[in-house]
Amino acid sequence: MSQSKVDKRKYEKKNRAAIMKREKRKKILGWCIFGVLVGCILAATLGVKIYKAIPKYVEAEKLGAYVSQTWAEQGYGSYFENSSTATASDAEDTDSDTSEDTASEADASSETTTTAETDTTEAAE
Repeated sequence: MSQSKVDKRKYEKKNRAAIMKREKRKKILGWCIFGVLVGCILAATLGVKIYKAIPKYVEAEKLGAYVSQTWAEQGYGSYFENSSTATASDAEDTDSDTSEDTASEADASSETTTTAETDTTEAAE
C-alpha cells in the first residue's frame, strides 16, 4: 500500500464519527428536499384542478334574468320597477309619505310599550 492510502485510511478512522454525521445530514436533507418537491407538485396539480373548476364567465343576460327572478320571488320587484332618475316631484311625494310612516311608527312603539308593561306585571305576580 502506498503512503497516501495509509494516510487516507488513518484520516477516515480518526474522523469516522464526523464523517458519519455529515453523511446522515446529507441523507436527511435529500429526503426533505424530495418531500418538498413532491408536495409542491401535488399542490400545483390540485390548485390547477380547483382553479379550472371555478366558473369563469356568466353571460350578462342569464345573470340579469336570474337576479330579476330572485328579486321578484322575494317580493322586492316592486321597489325597482321605475328605475328612472329622481326628480323634484319625487322628493315632494316622499315627504308626504314619511309623515304617514312616522305616525304609524309612533303607534307601533306605544303598542310595544304596553306589551312590555303587561309582561313585567305578570312576572311580578
